[in-house]
Amino acid sequence: MLNTIDTSTVTHSHLNGFAQAIERIGLAIMGALCGLFVAALVAKANIEAINSIGVLFSAVLYSSVGFYFGSNIPSLPAGSSGRSPSHGGSRPKAFPIALASGAGTFLAAFAALVSVYMIVFDEAPPVIWNVGIGFWWMVGVLLQLAAGTAARLGQFTGATSEAKAPRRTHNKTVNLD
Repeated sequence: MLNTIDTSTVTHSHLNGFAQAIERIGLAIMGALCGLFVAALVAKANIEAINSIGVLFSAVLYSSVGFYFGSNIPSLPAGSSGRSPSHGGSRPKAFPIALASGAGTFLAAFAALVSVYMIVFDEAPPVIWNVGIGFWWMVGVLLQLAAGTAARLGQFTGATSEAKAPRRTHNKTVNLD
């Protein structure tokens, strides 16, 4: 007997999962580059405690993990309107996980952009600027990690278990008006 693999078994969900994995690996590489540039700029400050190859690799790893976990936050669950019931449904409810992820990505990317600018154009800012840029980057990646962890643990979303996993029903809705 000949065992064959049916090509129809490769479904869209497998392809979407593969595409998402490639995207997240690319984001991790971008995070590693951000960490590398910021660490290189901070190393130019000649602070002995943070001027080592171990700190450089730690920054690259930290940023890579932050971009991998924090840049792909799921949107509001299906069936959730994004409105707060305490305000009669009139004001949109804040989605803090997405806000933390977006702010973290912005801070980390902006710190990396400033770092690249200063390295390429051989700028010599005061030491406090180098430390400040490193701090911006560190806070940005920390926000990404916190948002990614919270989203994956299902905390801080305010969604009930029914909103997270909507049930399918085959009942027909009839308007009695």
